[in-house]
Amino acid sequence: GRPYLQKWFEAMESFEPYSGRVMGDEYSWVATNSVFAKYFGGTESEIKVSEEKASRLIKNMSDSRKCQEKFALEAAAKILKNNDAIINDCTNIDPKSQPNLIRSGNVENAKHLLQYVAELLLNGDDAIDCASSSPLSHNLETLSAEEKHDASIAAKTIASRLCVPRDMSAPAAEILRSILVTVAARLVI
Repeated sequence: GRPYLQKWFEAMESFEPYSGRVMGDEYSWVATNSVFAKYFGGTESEIKVSEEKASRLIKNMSDSRKCQEKFALEAAAKILKNNDAIINDCTNIDPKSQPNLIRSGNVENAKHLLQYVAELLLNGDDAIDCASSSPLSHNLETLSAEEKHDASIAAKTIASRLCVPRDMSAPAAEILRSILVTVAARLVI
């Protein structure tokens, strides 16, 4: 291909102000592509392909093992600052964008989930590992199987709605999505 263009991208990705804040991520580009296709006349098959690719990318997010404290804390800060908006979005019964995503039906389940995820993020470098090894919070543990399933849906919706760099940096989003997908899976076991 184009070796000089590839070198430029590699140089940019190694430049922390770019890679740590401005750079987008693959999931956000794919999810945004399907939204733009809907707005600008893409075919149903093009939209479906983008939505399916986005869904596959989210399912594989729990494979991430990179976790730096500063990015985990960035994600925690964003959750705390935008808590109400995040909960409203993941439980919205009439969404204007990404209506193909299933939403949580219970605000309280979403609140319990988001609180637990924020607590996990405060573990810094160990946040991702804690997502799979720490006990669920009392509020999540005491939910019925149906309520846990609903909280799992909230986690998947939040992971799917997160957009880089609009909401946070790519490294912070990778950590948050990994934790959300891991917790979602634990809730439905």
